[in-house]
Amino acid sequence: MNALYKFSALAALGLLTACETAPLSYLSGKPDRPLIDHEYPVRIVAVDQTYYFQGPVSVTPGKHLVTLELRHSSSRLPTQKTLALDVQPCTRYYLTAKKISLMESKWEPRIFDTEQVGGCNAEEELKKASASAGLAVSRS
Repeated sequence: MNALYKFSALAALGLLTACETAPLSYLSGKPDRPLIDHEYPVRIVAVDQTYYFQGPVSVTPGKHLVTLELRHSSSRLPTQKTLALDVQPCTRYYLTAKKISLMESKWEPRIFDTEQVGGCNAEEELKKASASAGLAVSRS
């Protein structure tokens, strides 16, 4: 029982630490509102060559390369494109694919909409991002 108590305490401490350092900016390929003419949901494949299987994806503020995938109704093969994105702190980004028409296979990735993340302090998030970038450089 004592070991279980220690394990629970360590797990709780780990969760608190994760919350303290977690970025509060998000990327989503499935907007929560109706899409306009020839806009389509996308799958976020990767951010800075770190691959994801589902979204939304939490990211640190700063410049990122986001790889998006669109499944075409006319083809079984999805296509991928990369979007350079300067992520602002405390912001949720809704990303989509924009096509000229329904039958068009060509598309461009775009920011459909953004919204502020409630209860988030932008200055604190920038400090956390700077601190974590400094740790990553010093570990290299």
